[in-house]
Amino acid sequence: MTSLLPPNATSAERALELAMRAGIDLSAVGTLWNPATCPADVLPFLAWGLAISHWDPNWNEAQKRAAIAEAIPFHQIKGTRAAVEEILARFHPLLSLVEWWQANPRREPHTFEVRAPAGPGGIDASFLTTQTAEAIIRDVAAAKPLRSHFDFVFALEAQATLWIAGGVMAGTVHRADYAAALDESRDWDALLQTQDGAPITNPDGSFFLETE
Repeated sequence: MTSLLPPNATSAERALELAMRAGIDLSAVGTLWNPATCPADVLPFLAWGLAISHWDPNWNEAQKRAAIAEAIPFHQIKGTRAAVEEILARFHPLLSLVEWWQANPRREPHTFEVRAPAGPGGIDASFLTTQTAEAIIRDVAAAKPLRSHFDFVFALEAQATLWIAGGVMAGTVHRADYAAALDESRDWDALLQTQDGAPITNPDGSFFLETE
């Protein structure tokens, strides 16, 4: 087949030439990078292309499109406190970030805590399953400054009012740190993954686009 392309044409250029020769309608190509017009079944590819580290295949279509639309603005603040706080807000409004200089006593520099308050008025214990805790740790790790290290703290806060002084004292009576475990049951490099290494899955729980 005769080609008008030069010998140094790229594979993409040659693919476009073949598509044009075959009469394939390429008008939809311009919609693929737009989260509002991208076909629903192509959204995982678009999320991967935009390096979305907080992708959840169980989201509904509207949530997936919203996450993709927010990808570029989020990347602009990635590595800052604002990015971590945005991640926490996506999980629960009561999750908070306490930096080393805000803790009492002070922590080591460039460390922080992600706190999940329990008890009356706090986060229900049923919310913080192992899977949720691991997801929070994973997404915070992807959004935080690279130099920073953090602990995930599930704390029961006891509030006591001192009426004479008119003050309020808070004491932590329980603390539990969570740590994500590494699953070495298979070769994860053979799967399509997010930027932080989490495999993308289909709605039925199977791994998306297996290459092995």
